[in-house]
Amino acid sequence: MNSRGGVLLSVLLAIFLFSFLLLNLLTSYYQTADLVSRTEQLYQAKIAKELFLADYPNLNKSKGTWIFNKGELIYEKEPEQLKIIVKIKKKTYQFYEKNSTSSSSD
Repeated sequence: MNSRGGVLLSVLLAIFLFSFLLLNLLTSYYQTADLVSRTEQLYQAKIAKELFLADYPNLNKSKGTWIFNKGELIYEKEPEQLKIIVKIKKKTYQFYEKNSTSSSSD
């Protein structure tokens, strides 16, 4: 009987299985790294917004731009709310603040 054909099939199946597991591992790693990066940028944007709101009552302008070490913040005062756009790397985050209170909606 010819047993070499059965061994070849087993080896090919083992290579496929290990390749599939490696591909899943790499995909999971890249997704986790991307999630960490996006979460970090979101919190940097929220911190920039809060730091801006701490100084906002001292500003006389209704529009302007703040440059900070991670990106830029653009603000515009509208009749009932304050529109804040934070740009970090290639991401843009928009926040809206009511003029009378400090509660936020993002």
